[in-house]
Amino acid sequence: MTRDLDIILFGATGFTGKHALPLIAKFAKAKNRNLTWGVAGRNENKLKDFLEQCEKDTGTPLSDVPIIIADVQDDKSLTDMARKARIVVNCCGPYRFFGEPVVKACVEVGTHHVDIAGEPEYAERIQLKYNDKAREKGVYIVSSCGFDSIPADLGLLFVQKKFDGTLNSVVSYLESWQEGQDIPGPVLNYGTWESAIYGAANAGQLKAQRRQLFPMKLPNFKPKLQRKARPHKNDHVDGWVLPFPGADRAVMERSQRLFYEKDQKRPAQIETYFIIKSFWNVVLVAFFGSIFQLLAKFKCGRNLLLKYPEKFSAGFFSRESPSEEKIKNMHFSVTLFGEGWKGKLADGNDQYSTPPDKLISVKVKGSNPGYGATCVSLLLAAITILTEPEKMPSEGGVYPPGYAFANTTLIEQLNENGLTFDVLFEKDLSHS
Repeated sequence: MTRDLDIILFGATGFTGKHALPLIAKFAKAKNRNLTWGVAGRNENKLKDFLEQCEKDTGTPLSDVPIIIADVQDDKSLTDMARKARIVVNCCGPYRFFGEPVVKACVEVGTHHVDIAGEPEYAERIQLKYNDKAREKGVYIVSSCGFDSIPADLGLLFVQKKFDGTLNSVVSYLESWQEGQDIPGPVLNYGTWESAIYGAANAGQLKAQRRQLFPMKLPNFKPKLQRKARPHKNDHVDGWVLPFPGADRAVMERSQRLFYEKDQKRPAQIETYFIIKSFWNVVLVAFFGSIFQLLAKFKCGRNLLLKYPEKFSAGFFSRESPSEEKIKNMHFSVTLFGEGWKGKLADGNDQYSTPPDKLISVKVKGSNPGYGATCVSLLLAAITILTEPEKMPSEGGVYPPGYAFANTTLIEQLNENGLTFDVLFEKDLSHS
């Protein structure tokens, strides 16, 4: 089917879309790609204003960029939009409320789709409802292509590629920090806060959904990786370690399950943590986290959280957008430690009777996690689907990024654009 455009950026006037706009103009023409693209949203005047401002800021001529009017409340407008492009880059969240109509339109007309959803309930619901239809249409629907969860899921993929042997388990540690002087104001925008609230509120719904999506349990591989629920310290990282409440583990486990079910590869056991430097901040996180979890269970509590994000997040979130200066000074790393054996087993179900004898450590590092690294990851994921179709999974479907991009050059492209993947060390554990 002939399409007017290669890429449509949907939700271009939102906070994430605004940061993606100058990058899509850059990436579409890089490496002699010459990809065509347009922007879509509800308000034509806002779209024009954003294009004009981006042209002033970057010096890139954008007056001829096509503008498409589309609204998540209008199914026909979404279908008409999806028909115009080979892939839709969806920046319109929270995806729990606004994501599915866009996916549905894309699948119906045979258009690929990527988003930055850090919402396991949404991503897994889409897989449950649309995987078969996407396979029939030959389209790729790939969620979580931003900070949630490209660094973690592709970081795990990188560990597996570099680990010469049989990988048993991977533990990841997320750390973020601000360089330079301390700049007041929120770190992330209100949409992320809203997604977190409704994610916590519907945790029970997610469990029921997973029983449908994953009716078969994975084998019980040994040694079993134990989750440490309480704040603790260890020899791997500097600081206090707490379980990471984000989407990374859910996304990584979906990729590992697909490697096992489709490719008969042994899945790695996974735990994800984040690092806090001071014990006082651990206390604050525990305090505000407990209040958040309690209030999110009830409608009146959710209304309070939605109304007063600054008060219930210690200023981390706000209805006001983060300042450009602050987000540009934010940096992050995901350090992964993989344990396993030097030897290779013939079958993905086989077990070792001896303790792991090999350790590898990998670091994924970048800046501006919420918007810089997120937009780079999202757009390069979309471009990879278009430019490397022979390296994508053999059939269409709804996939997490680790499985979708396993055989592509996406990691290399990210390395070239500020999101770096490096092996820190490999260690022989047999003499420890």
